[in-house]
Formats: sequence, C-alpha cells, structure tokens
Amino acid sequence: MSGEYEKAISIGKAIQNIVSRRYLLPAIQRKFTWSTSQIEVLFDSIMRGYPINTFMFWEVTDAEVKTNFRFYQFLEKYCERFGENNPDFDTRGHGNFQAVIDGQQRLTSLYIGLKGTYAYRLPRKWWPKTQDDSVLPPRRLYLNIAAPLDEERNEEMMSYEFSFLTKQERDKSTDGKCWFLVGDVLDLEEAETADQVLDVVMSHLEKVGMSSNAYARKTLTRLYFAVRRDTLIHYYNETSQKIDHVLDIFIRTNHGGTPLSFSDLLMSIAIANWKKDARQQIDDLVDKVRFGSDMEFSIDRDWILKAALALTDADIRFKVENFAGAQVARIESEWDEISACILETFRLIRSFGLNDASLRAKNAAIPIAYYLYHKGRDASTGKKGVFLSINKQAFHIQDRKLIRQWLHMSLLKGVFGGQGDALLTNLRKTIKANMPAEAFPLTKIIEDYRGHSKDLLFDDDFISRLLKTQKDDASCFSILALLMPDLDYTRALQKDHIHPAASFSQDKLSQCEFLKGKPEALEFFLSRENWNSIVNLHLLEESRNKSKQDRPFADWLKEQEGLSLDGLLIPADAPLDFASFRTFVEKRSQHLSNIFKELGSP
Repeated sequence: MSGEYEKAISIGKAIQNIVSRRYLLPAIQRKFTWSTSQIEVLFDSIMRGYPINTFMFWEVTDAEVKTNFRFYQFLEKYCERFGENNPDFDTRGHGNFQAVIDGQQRLTSLYIGLKGTYAYRLPRKWWPKTQDDSVLPPRRLYLNIAAPLDEERNEEMMSYEFSFLTKQERDKSTDGKCWFLVGDVLDLEEAETADQVLDVVMSHLEKVGMSSNAYARKTLTRLYFAVRRDTLIHYYNETSQKIDHVLDIFIRTNHGGTPLSFSDLLMSIAIANWKKDARQQIDDLVDKVRFGSDMEFSIDRDWILKAALALTDADIRFKVENFAGAQVARIESEWDEISACILETFRLIRSFGLNDASLRAKNAAIPIAYYLYHKGRDASTGKKGVFLSINKQAFHIQDRKLIRQWLHMSLLKGVFGGQGDALLTNLRKTIKANMPAEAFPLTKIIEDYRGHSKDLLFDDDFISRLLKTQKDDASCFSILALLMPDLDYTRALQKDHIHPAASFSQDKLSQCEFLKGKPEALEFFLSRENWNSIVNLHLLEESRNKSKQDRPFADWLKEQEGLSLDGLLIPADAPLDFASFRTFVEKRSQHLSNIFKELGSP
C-alpha cells in the first residue's frame, strides 16, 4: 500500500476534524447502525483504557476523485427511521480531506456521544408518519460522576455509568446521581499539565457542588484525559489516488461487522454519475421487494445493480467501468421502468406460489425480468415492455406458463450455482436472440444448454431423487408446481398427502388386517420415503384440503366436483384403496417419471 501509519491523535482532535469536514465518509460506507448501548460501552472502554483498534483513512487529494465521487458528512443528529442518512457534502473545490475506510461506526459513535443526539422510539408508542420529538425524543450522552456502576448488576459489565438521556430525564433524576454532559468536556479550559487538568476539573465540580466527591474528581479527570489529552486514535493513512487500489483496501480492511461487497464500493462511482440520490432510490426498491406483502423476497443492493446492468444490456460483471459515465446515465434515465419491471417480476414469481425460501437462487429472477423488460418494448416510440401487463390474468397466459416452467426447472437443477455472471450473460443472449418469438423461449434455452453442466435435462437418476423429495423439503413445492402447471397459482395452494399421513402411524397400521404377518409390507407402509414423498403428494386449494382432512382418499374423491385422476396426476390403472398403496406408489412413480422426461425434451 502507498501509505503509512501516522502519529496518533486525541479523540478531541478527531472530533475537530469531523466538525471542520477534514474527515468525510465515502458513499460506499453503509448507514450508521450502532445502538445507544454500543456507544455507551465504547465510552466505558475508553475510560478504562481498553484499546479501540486502529482506523484507516484515505487521503484524498486528486481533483478528479473529488469531482467523480460522492462523499458524506458524519451523522450528528441520529433519529431512528427518520434521521439515519448522512448529509451529502460536495467535495468539488474542497481542500484535501481524509475519507474513512475503516472505523466509521466508532467515529460516528464518538461524534454523536460528544457533539450530537440519538433519538429512538419510546416504548408503547406508535410509529409516527414524520419525525416527532414526543415519540422519538433526542437524547444526549451523560456520565454519572457521583458513583461507579456495580459491574455485577449490568449486563455489559461496565464500570462507568454512561447513559443517553433526554433533558427531562436528566432533570428528574433524584437518586443521588450527578449527570455530566459528556460533550461539555470539550468546552472545559485547555490544560497542559496534570495539575492544570485537576484545577479545571475542580473548578467545574465546585460549580455543581461535587468538589468533595473523590469519585467525581477521578472520573471527570479521567474523562478529560481520555478525550482531550490521550492519543487514542491510531490510524493508517492511505495516499494512493488509484481507485482500484483503494477499492481493494475497502474490502480487505472491513473485518468488523458484515463484509463489504464490491457493489457497495462501486455504488460510490454510480452515485457520482446519478443526478438523484441513487443510494436512496436503490434502497427504497430493495425495501419494496423485501417488505411488500405481494413479494417479500430478500434481495439486496448487489442484486439490484446486477439486474440494472442486465436489463440495460451492459457487461453484467461488477467492474469499475460498468458504473461510470454513459452506462449509469442510461440506468438512471430508465430507472422508473427498471424498478417497475423488477417489482412486477417478483409479483409474478410470488403468483407462482414461490416464497423467499423456495426461490433459493434470486438471480433466477434476472432473466425473467430481462424478458419482461424488452418483450414488446420500443424505445423509439416509447412503448413499454410486457412487464406492465404480465400480472393481469387475461394476458400473456402462455408466457406465464413457460416462465413458470423454466423457473421451477432451473431451481430444481440448481443451474445458478457458481459462475453466475457467465450464465446470466448467455441466458440473456439466448432470450434476446429469440425475442421476436411469440412467447418465452423455453424450448430454445433447453436446446442451447443440452449437454452442458447447466442443462435442464431430467435423467433417470435425477428424476429418482426428485420423486424421493419429502414434503417439508424446500424444493417440494417447485417439484409439484412443475408437475401441475395448469393450477391457478394466484390462489392459496397447499401441499397435501394423497393417502393421509395419519394413516401411516404405527398404531393405525397395527390395526390393518392386510398387514398382519407381513413384516416386509409393514416396513414399506412405515417408510417416510414412500408415504411422505412426491409420489404421495399433490397440490390442493386450501378449501379442498381442509375438507379432506384424514379421510380415505377414494372416499373423499367421490365427493369432489371438477377433480379428476388425470388432474391429480394419478394414472387410471393405479388402485386407490389403502391396502394397495404399494401398487399405487409404483404406478404413480412411473407416471410422474414420464412427465419429468417430457419436460426436459425440447
């Protein structure tokens, strides 16, 4: 690295650098996430002389970096939900500064503790629609200088009683505590020697009537030294202005908390070329997909960026050049369409009956989004893609059927494991080449990947494994949905045992005359691989499933209108009585195997 360890500085000096905008945060940094208790523990550690680890800064001197990258100020007035974002700071024309590579959470905590406020929701209060101090009162960090904490009576084993309090809470304290506003230590007189520090401390204690309290004298003196005198901020200063080098450092040095992804780093480049607040727009989209009642899929910023690259026909790989200039300008200009397409894609997937757990490979949604975005789209006339109407049940019936089949097949075959960028690029190429076709090009995809490691071929061994899949397996729904494509997946569907599970209990089977004296047959009936697997499962509408309960299948089926053996994927020659369950399994296994083989044939 082109840098070196600099002479350590005091916390007070670091705070001055934050105030003067000498320290800034690059846009690649995540939001501030520490709780008040974490900040209190940090200050307790400092008072006790514990190390708070080294920091890493990036000395920014290059005018091009200042122009092409976005930086933020430190957060001073944190408010849960309503004040969590760092203020933007325009560095064009700004003097040289240091961007924090490692240590954002600690420095922000020190800054809030000494200069800022922390607001969180009061218990038993509803969330307001806008920031409301009566629900989220701003709190400042105080230190009780009257007496130490009992280490055995607090979970964090703290020695010093730091606490974020409102002014009212501080004023109402009548239990012998003396609260000192921690930030006031910065306003005490400058002192060079230990004796001078003591004089400053005693002068303050006399004003608050605590001059005779030995603990107060020792505590406030310790706080003065910890913040004003001791050089506790040890840091490495990186001076290289080469962005690839600095991005690599960001990844390698983020060893605390959740590791940074490369998309987090590239975000700073994208943001600089995005007129609006790219981070907010992308995070808003992530939240809609995560928390929308008709979606609830756990995607992240990485996924959104990759999808945006894919939909705009860019190189899908996370490379610096893919997030600069014209490419970002195109993504931004099409952002409303891109975000709408992504939302409709996940609504479509949810309508297939899949949820976050069963959609194991989230990248499987990207080829679908690409197809929906470009199918029928004409930029010259302003015509949008079919994503606008794909979730209207009267339209695109064949498209939905083929997309659902491809999705379930790809999930079951695990085609998205490893080499994701190459696979997405090739799938996009195939879909793009066949865009003039009437519907989603499933047949062409199967043909193109036949014989490759990512093929969709269902051979005998694979089919055998599928048929043994148990009801509670994450892939069970996809298997049944693939076998039963004509169901209405917008309705509540449930996995159900054809022959009820209750019939296979040890007690019930012991009462069956046809099994007495036949241990081998009994073992077959007891085996979960037989009665709890795909061969004894189907999908039923919720109302039908409730009516079925534990009744014998043959008796229940006679009362059902609109249900047939063919619709339930049961061959006509399969016996339905419970005593013939073994023959039923053999017949249905062969029938399902034939269906699977047809699915893998173009």
